[in-house]
Amino acid sequence: MTSIRKTIISAFGDPSNVSVITASISPPPPQHAQVRVLYSGFSGADINMRLGRYPMQKKAPLTPGYCFVGTVAAVGPQCSKFNPGDTVVCVSVYDAQSTLVNMPEKYLVSVPDGLDTQKACALVLDWNTAYGMVFHSANVSAGHKVFIHGCSGAVGYALLALCKLRGADVYGTCSERNFDAIRRLGATPFSYRDKAWIGEMQKLRGADAVFDALGYESWDESYSILSPNGILLGYGGNLKTLTGQPAGSVLWPTLKLLGRNLMLWSGKRTTFYYIERNHWTFEPDLKALFELLGEGKVDVLVKKVWALEDVRQAHLGFNSAEGIGSCLIKVGDDVN
Repeated sequence: MTSIRKTIISAFGDPSNVSVITASISPPPPQHAQVRVLYSGFSGADINMRLGRYPMQKKAPLTPGYCFVGTVAAVGPQCSKFNPGDTVVCVSVYDAQSTLVNMPEKYLVSVPDGLDTQKACALVLDWNTAYGMVFHSANVSAGHKVFIHGCSGAVGYALLALCKLRGADVYGTCSERNFDAIRRLGATPFSYRDKAWIGEMQKLRGADAVFDALGYESWDESYSILSPNGILLGYGGNLKTLTGQPAGSVLWPTLKLLGRNLMLWSGKRTTFYYIERNHWTFEPDLKALFELLGEGKVDVLVKKVWALEDVRQAHLGFNSAEGIGSCLIKVGDDVN
């Protein structure tokens, strides 16, 4: 057994239920690798897990951390893909906020030499989610008008960058403090504090794709700005969490979202997108992103990094963190 430090959510509720404890980990079992975690992603999934709102999540106590980048520390029996010292990324769903973690080898993806580990961590979930929507679900191409809710956030910024790479005209909501930065990136920002964007997008004859992680009534508003053949992509239900409203089931809003496809006379489409580590596109898409980053075709921005021992501050400050891009937890140090 080896001593580790890890985050624990002891009960669902406010950030006082989040702490970092000393625990132990056993050697990796068959077909598993033990990874020394360098960075864990930190996103709305962490907040919703702490509140007990994440769909089909574990009961507390639990160790959060949906994805990570790290180096292989040891391999269990019947492992053949990796060796100690290899740098890997993983969608773990849980447990990434731990200095060591045992993960099935099949979920690990090798990181090319020379890639920045912070940026690699941002790619594995935030950017891979965006890539699947842009390149597969919406098939964004040159000349398309797209609208992104929260275009300065983790997935939102990745959507912006990838849509611009495809030659689309990008519009979206964000904080007023980020307007200038969003304009420099070639997009048109609107304030999320009012609904002016609805009328403005309708004047432009609507968007060919709308990306909406808010859910609930926001999906109704997003549908109203679609072009005649546009697609609305829901990929989260964060509205209640962001606005401090009581939690409500996202099931019925999701059924309503998908039910709009029954209006066969309309050319508009809707879908709910989620990333799955077992899906056949997961690893190829991630490797495509590694290539884009390595070639300098995308700029992966990290707006905030908290130390593992300060993870409670991450929960307190997540919604007010300034800047554009992804948030991370620095779990360990690279010993290579």
